[in-house]
Amino acid sequence: MRTERAGCCHVVAFDLLRLSGTDTTGWPYRRRGAALESVFAARQLSAPWTLCPSTTDADTVREWLTWASVGMEGVVFKRLNDAYRPLTRGWQKYKVRETSETIVGAVTGSLATPRTLLLGR
Repeated sequence: MRTERAGCCHVVAFDLLRLSGTDTTGWPYRRRGAALESVFAARQLSAPWTLCPSTTDADTVREWLTWASVGMEGVVFKRLNDAYRPLTRGWQKYKVRETSETIVGAVTGSLATPRTLLLGR
């Protein structure tokens, strides 16, 4: 039996690296973002396509950071005048809470309600 709901996935676009055959990686992020917004408007894209929200307003960012209770980890930011540099960390992330990735080595109790976990980092 298939339990997937139709349309349950979204594609969130946050950058544009190529436009109509043109390499845009040398453009500043501000220009690439404007071009991406133009693509969404021109093609009237809607779900499952989603344009990642973006702002330079500090009050808006503060509001977004209150959304941790719905699962938001934090915000990602980048200099507006930076070109895209592959294999370079140009983006920064401000996390609402610290997280750590681990590997579960053992579980006591059931998988649905474990009592203890043996974790590896």
